[in-house]
Amino acid sequence: MIQSFITIALRILWRNKVTSFVNIFSLSIGITSFIFIMLYVHHETSYDKFNENYNRIYRLEGDEYARIPPVIGSYIQDRIPEIKNVVHLADPGKADITYKPESNPEGIKYTQVSALWADSTTFNVFTFPFIRGNSTTALRAPFKAVITESISKILFGNTDPIGKSIEFYDHQFEVTGIIRDVEKSHLEIGAMLSMTTIPQLFPDRDLNNTGHNSWLWSATYLLMANEIDENLLNKKINEVLTEINDGKLFDTEFKQFHLRALKAIYFYGSLQKLDYGLRGSFRLISILFIIGFFILLLACINYVNLTTARSVIRTKEVAVKRVIGSSITLVRFQLILESIIVSVISLVVALTATQIFISKFNNVAMVDIRIAEWNRPDVWAIIFSAILVLGIAAGVYPAFYLTGVKPVALMKGASLQNATTFSFRSLLMTFQFALSVVMIVCALANLRQMNYVRSANLGFNKEQILQIATPSDFEQEFVLRETFKEALLESPNILGVSFSAGSPGGEINTIPIFINDNKEILECFLVDHDYLEVMNVEVVEGRSFPRKNLGDFLGYPLPVKFDILVNESAVREFGLTSPIGKKLYYEENNIRYAAEIIGVIKDFHLRSLHHKISPFLFIQTEPMHLANVKVKPADIPATINGVEKIWKKVYGDRLINYTFLDETFDRQYKSDAQLAAVITWFTVLAVIIACLGLFALSSFMITRRRKEIGIRKSMGASIRSIYTMLSWDFLRWIFVAVIIACPVAWYLMQLWLDKFAYHVELGTDIFIIAAVSAIGAALLTVTWQSLRAANANPVKSLRYE
Repeated sequence: MIQSFITIALRILWRNKVTSFVNIFSLSIGITSFIFIMLYVHHETSYDKFNENYNRIYRLEGDEYARIPPVIGSYIQDRIPEIKNVVHLADPGKADITYKPESNPEGIKYTQVSALWADSTTFNVFTFPFIRGNSTTALRAPFKAVITESISKILFGNTDPIGKSIEFYDHQFEVTGIIRDVEKSHLEIGAMLSMTTIPQLFPDRDLNNTGHNSWLWSATYLLMANEIDENLLNKKINEVLTEINDGKLFDTEFKQFHLRALKAIYFYGSLQKLDYGLRGSFRLISILFIIGFFILLLACINYVNLTTARSVIRTKEVAVKRVIGSSITLVRFQLILESIIVSVISLVVALTATQIFISKFNNVAMVDIRIAEWNRPDVWAIIFSAILVLGIAAGVYPAFYLTGVKPVALMKGASLQNATTFSFRSLLMTFQFALSVVMIVCALANLRQMNYVRSANLGFNKEQILQIATPSDFEQEFVLRETFKEALLESPNILGVSFSAGSPGGEINTIPIFINDNKEILECFLVDHDYLEVMNVEVVEGRSFPRKNLGDFLGYPLPVKFDILVNESAVREFGLTSPIGKKLYYEENNIRYAAEIIGVIKDFHLRSLHHKISPFLFIQTEPMHLANVKVKPADIPATINGVEKIWKKVYGDRLINYTFLDETFDRQYKSDAQLAAVITWFTVLAVIIACLGLFALSSFMITRRRKEIGIRKSMGASIRSIYTMLSWDFLRWIFVAVIIACPVAWYLMQLWLDKFAYHVELGTDIFIIAAVSAIGAALLTVTWQSLRAANANPVKSLRYE
């Protein structure tokens, strides 16, 4: 019986090629889109889950700081019994690594890695599988290193690296362990260096008394002995830390400490100060999940619409089966089976499309999803179960609809068509196009906002600024930077060079400073005298930094008296009337440093336009580690090649690490760019699905009205009036869809734009474009069929049965 039903279903599909094509093609698009979105959602939600202690690991944060003084973690470990272990991971960032084989001095190999200073307890908390070495002792002693498998292959090939030495910061580190490459982790790890090395490498910098050495602040992770009540433990931690949170042991006095679960860091762990690591957007995956669901729903609506529309033709088939003894259950089973077969065929097409377009999707979504990871029995079981449910869900309504009239009435010519069924199909079609209009508006608003944030006047120049990280481990580091700068300025392609300790769009330092006798934590840049000129930052009051030589600087990193520039936001927020000459103070190790405001700079954006401009200041110091090189826009590859040659002369075989400032700044919009790109692609697919459904539905409905058209033409109706009549039957519902969709789209986009402190306004032009696009697509879809019907010979139309 099942075989008979399948045979009948396949014959019906073959007989109705247009309808079958629309159903299978649109459902394939829907399933493909849903698969891609589910792959992306799973990829994003699986970060850090490889850790065996996933539910018991927390990061300790202070106010808006992602990293805090390491002494804090050590202090609470001995005083709070719920804490089983503490791990400090300090100074996440890129570092050069060198391997010089003793047997072959010429065979030097270099690479650049994401390096971390790490406690020996790291592997007791995080699950980083060891390939070689002992996880318990690997990072216990100074000058030890653990590297990943891929870094090991780059430096050592297939030879065993254990016991060999690699060079970091002009010091030799013994390789004591090899771990598997760390994937789907918020931590970027290529190498881990033993934290016990720091006191020996930098004797003047004590881990337990950070002072101005904010780079020593660490990401502090706590492993709990058991599952905890976060609120209670937060309260307990703050009570314990009151003893040392007084601004003496470490120079920042925190208002509040709090825990953040490991499972929340990737999506919700982005903090304003001393942030690090990879970030995802839960808002993005939520939006994509909803989009995937609605695109699949659009495809199902096509199936329901077309099946119910064709019910007129299938009434006799159903009536005959009922009269000769087939039960209503069997008839419904056959109709649902047809839907399941369509779903299975669509799944095969969708899986093929997924294989073909996965690399394109990875490029658009900026991820690396591998299909091979999903070739598992449990995944296939879920897929086929989902398709079975989808087929049943799409086929239930048509099955009950077609069997809803008594067979005797059907045999007498009773029709299933009535005002209710037509209204239902119109309602579904209206929903399809309303959703399409909403997505068009969202896509246009996303693209407009992304264009705005990338082209907005940020208050500084981010174009053609080459940023180069210079080494900070040479004894003569400042002298070498001056040498590097002078050599660069000799090139005609270099317009300016400046050094700083931070970058707009990147990590920004903070400083505790007394303003009007109140201690404030301000963001700051350590810069040289050329920074404002190179970055085109405007001084609106006072003057810029005077030109100084290295010998003019006393102490590290600040002289006892130093000049500062503040921005307009600082002047407003702290009520600095007549700011020029105003004295501010900075204290460290019982020494008071005097900071004099010599100028006010125009507000500019240190961060993305998600954030309001906050108070900050510039401090003039020795040349810091980041070189900002302003280059001519012409022949940039040749300019970079020249820069690399100058680097080699000054720093020898050290690897050069550079990027462009505009790339660094735009990286802050990664999740927004992902959202804009993905919504644009899926909007196109949604419109295609809606138009396919409209095409098939209009084709069938116009065919059913051929006799009516013939009669109208025989009675003198013009081609224009018939075309208008046929088109209006569909377009009026598209107009209704536009009216419904516009306020919904406005509300959704307003919610999204409110995430930006600075954003475009939703003008009426966006809604007009979306409405015209939807109406135009619908009009193009029905025009050809309407004109063909209107131009048909009325004699042939009247003979049509």
